Amino acid sequence: MLKYFRLILLLLVLVLVSGFAWVTYDQAANLVHHPLHERQLKDKTPQQFGLQVREVEVINPQGMRLFGYYGVTKNGASVMLQHGFKADRSQLLEEAKILQDAGFGVLITSVRAHDKNDGQEITFGVREMADLQAWYAFLLDQNGPSGKVGILGNSMGAAMAIEYASRNPDISAVVSVSGFSSLQDTINVSVEHFTGLPAFPFAPAIASWAEWILNMRVEQVDATKAAAKLCQTPILVMQGGADTVVSVASGEWIYKAACGAKEFWFEEHIGHAKFDRDRPQEFARRISQFFARYLL
Repeated sequence: MLKYFRLILLLLVLVLVSGFAWVTYDQAANLVHHPLHERQLKDKTPQQFGLQVREVEVINPQGMRLFGYYGVTKNGASVMLQHGFKADRSQLLEEAKILQDAGFGVLITSVRAHDKNDGQEITFGVREMADLQAWYAFLLDQNGPSGKVGILGNSMGAAMAIEYASRNPDISAVVSVSGFSSLQDTINVSVEHFTGLPAFPFAPAIASWAEWILNMRVEQVDATKAAAKLCQTPILVMQGGADTVVSVASGEWIYKAACGAKEFWFEEHIGHAKFDRDRPQEFARRISQFFARYLL
């Protein structure tokens, strides 16, 4: 009888372990894959915001087609705008309008596995750096080498903007809106938000599966390490205290890590990337003045 119960217990443990492995693998695969047929593109258009842009496209080094919006500069400077995780270009139409009204050229970029672009895997900035470089090269072709270039990003796009600026010294200013400080730091919060599962014990397993699927390490995505290289590049960091997508401490850690000119805007009751919605006038003033100070 004892042997029978031990066998039942062993089978039960195997079922639980197998079930846990399958659930965490499935959630990891859903997080890092974003095939075109599953994307729900927003129906917002530049025309609805009075934005004067045209649709443009580039080809990244892997041969993927990437789509964006481009508007010419009136003051000689331009700003690249990068959306967040599983978002698209429409996420930044309001920000682009603010900057265009201030005279800046705007390039709303998008990366692989987002918008209507090629690609299915999201590597949280590791391989997307090649996409941002392709967009930067496009902007140089349009504007020539004389005008300064800034970059603004939302959420994952903010972390990517910081990383890209750390690699490209010709980026003259960065705005980070609700960017995560590192993938490792924000995993617990993000897993709960995007999967609905409790952080423990699921987050570590999901992260491990994601690393295996993508053949990368979580440690490769670290905006604080990138910010520490921005000694010649000013940065404006925005973080809301009601953020449920990235850790609330992310903004402060990015700000503290930055070694050059820097500004920090923290609002306790603002949620993830909601500054433009909850403080529209102040948001518009801050980003336009920040870029004017360092790009003009």
